[in-house]
Amino acid sequence: MSSNKVRIFLLGRDKVGWSIDRDREAIFGFLKGSNFEITDNIFKATHILCVWYDFLLGFKYSWMFYFKRIFNKRIIVVITNDITFFPEKLNSLRDLVDAYIVPSEKLYRFFKGQKLKAYRIPFFVDPNVFKALSLTKEEICKKIFMKYRTFENKIVIGSFQRDSIGGNLTKPKWQKNPDLLIEILEKLPRKKFTLLLAGPRRHYIINKCMDKNINFVFYGKYSYLKNFKDDILVNNLSLETINYLYNLSDIYIVTSRSEGGPKQVLESALTKTIIFSTNVGLAPDILSPELIYNNVEVLLEKIKTFLKDPESFKEIIEYNYQKAKKEMDESKLKELYKEIILENI
Repeated sequence: MSSNKVRIFLLGRDKVGWSIDRDREAIFGFLKGSNFEITDNIFKATHILCVWYDFLLGFKYSWMFYFKRIFNKRIIVVITNDITFFPEKLNSLRDLVDAYIVPSEKLYRFFKGQKLKAYRIPFFVDPNVFKALSLTKEEICKKIFMKYRTFENKIVIGSFQRDSIGGNLTKPKWQKNPDLLIEILEKLPRKKFTLLLAGPRRHYIINKCMDKNINFVFYGKYSYLKNFKDDILVNNLSLETINYLYNLSDIYIVTSRSEGGPKQVLESALTKTIIFSTNVGLAPDILSPELIYNNVEVLLEKIKTFLKDPESFKEIIEYNYQKAKKEMDESKLKELYKEIILENI
């Protein structure tokens, strides 16, 4: 089958303009750029590409296995988290899926060990949006209507991710491990640091900060958090705004136990924001080993070293940037998606 006879049906979305919707938009662009036809008719499709594998596991798509067999469709799925924590999900996918797209080297090795066809493609973060800006913190604050005096003479630690469970906003997402971030912040000199929070469903960590008397600033509509209302539809920020927030931050810290990404690794690398991360997801694929930590005391020493001599991290920051820039090469990604489709005819 030639590429001009390939018709692809894209499946999966979160409908709130968050991570999955952005993944779908990026993949759509790469496939269109490879001259494949994108169809809205699943019956006309030769391939079904699911950008969020959990979609296929719901009751709504329980017929997909029979549909695939009857109509001879090729099904490719994107693995969006660390599925090694959910072996029952992988078992449910085995007889349905022809190929898997995984974001990290760790998951690629895992799928190969399971004798499953896999391709490693990291999540896409646009280098034209996420980049270092030649603006002062005061200038950035004016751009996004924040009070500069809140950050003046402070070390700003960024955190822009969901850490509360949607069904119960008082509970943390275990994957994100926000309690570890709180533990770290408690051991830093409080008068010197401010935690900059953004994104929806930050209820848990904000309440922890208030309980522990940790300085924080939330960028967004705070009334939803104050009243424990779900802000998933109101506190999703534009990518341009998030880029400003990275440039306002001195340090970004990932404390996750389990990740497919996180995209914050790529975003921090592209904005040349120093980032320290647990050994999860694609972090070791992108970051200098110097920035991976396995316990709080090690991290605190790394932060102390960075603050004492930021210049000594210049090469490390450049290493991260070059790795991320190489991975986000759009022409390379377009060819990778083309290869996946044509190898699964």
